[in-house]
Amino acid sequence: TACGLCAVACPAEAITMEAAERLPGEEHLYREEKYAAKYEINMLRCIFCGLCEEACPKDAIYLSETFAPANYSRKGFIYKKEDLVIPHPIHEKEAYEKARGGRVEINKKD
Repeated sequence: TACGLCAVACPAEAITMEAAERLPGEEHLYREEKYAAKYEINMLRCIFCGLCEEACPKDAIYLSETFAPANYSRKGFIYKKEDLVIPHPIHEKEAYEKARGGRVEINKKD
């Protein structure tokens, strides 16, 4: 909904968000009047307090027990909206399980 409550609640200022209004012809893309045109979480600043999770009225942001792999560049710890969106659980089942931290079995025989 691009309300920005998560960014306001973050004491470490780890969340950056820019809201944008829907344009004519985009009614089918978003349910709300506004959407997050830019959304980033800087994991180098995050203190894992969970205040962003508590502030979100739509449960769109949550902490998980999945560990993020190490990275050699600072840019690798800044997650953009594309990195944070979880794939559809029915249409992209393997990608969904991987994003949720589950193990993906390839060539599974029934």
